[in-house]
Amino acid sequence: MKLFTHYQTDAHRESAVNWRENYLGESLFYSCRSTQYDHASYPSTLHYHDYYELVVFLEGDIRYLCEAEAFCPEPGDIILIPPGRLHMSMLEGDATRYRRHVFYLYPDAFAAYDGAALTDFLTAADGVHLALPPAERDALLDLLDRLDRALAAGESTRERALAVGLAMQAFYLLGEAHAKTQPDAPCLPAAVVEIRRYLDAHFTEISSVAEAAEQLYYSREYVARLFRQSFNTTVSDYIRTRRVAYSRTLIAEGVPLSDACFRAGFGNLSTFIRAFRAVTGTTPSQYRASLLGTHRTGRNDL
Repeated sequence: MKLFTHYQTDAHRESAVNWRENYLGESLFYSCRSTQYDHASYPSTLHYHDYYELVVFLEGDIRYLCEAEAFCPEPGDIILIPPGRLHMSMLEGDATRYRRHVFYLYPDAFAAYDGAALTDFLTAADGVHLALPPAERDALLDLLDRLDRALAAGESTRERALAVGLAMQAFYLLGEAHAKTQPDAPCLPAAVVEIRRYLDAHFTEISSVAEAAEQLYYSREYVARLFRQSFNTTVSDYIRTRRVAYSRTLIAEGVPLSDACFRAGFGNLSTFIRAFRAVTGTTPSQYRASLLGTHRTGRNDL
């Protein structure tokens, strides 16, 4: 099984108890989810992962955020989140029934079946909110309903083969639809986009919220309030998540852990380790070991 980073965290394991998880191959995960949420139970936090997330939205009073894009989808809409993009969804009303089909995958998800081209649209899309025409939408929803029924029927080789075949048909349809449709995702308010872009450009060097606000000619209170309203998190937590994401990229490129720490903007190794564990559920050295396919015993160095 490849590393599905989001699934290594305690937060995910706690939230995944209400639905069935289905691994259709080394690089493909599928789940159909239906969950009743209110503000107290909704897991609304910015996060990222190293695989593609594709959501076919069915029902719910939900708003999605990905980088500078924000949108409230309609039933049958598709949300595609590329690797490394900070994103989240938010509950708009007081409570809602949130239903969706979810795929987590790497681009080689169908390579073993001579179907590598089925995922070409993932990289071409570069993140998308895709609204399908009615005929394509109905065909996709029918395929996914049959996929979920096949997986619910059991774990036999026959049912698993049927599920993989249906998933391949669904991705063929998605690729065809993407080629014909232009994505249309409204942006966040201009001030939020400006703040977000500044943070993304300078996250390794920003020392405080006040410093960022001063550079943008806003008050600290205004920046803090607007950012929390838009992303349900603080500027400090956002910077921490950005730094951890960047450090993970550096570690994956073979940069030594101590260098990754300081290049990502952390002032010392202790702060780096605490932040890395808080965001990913693992330590930097454990993450590096997972990339190398090794398992360490005893005390980790970082």
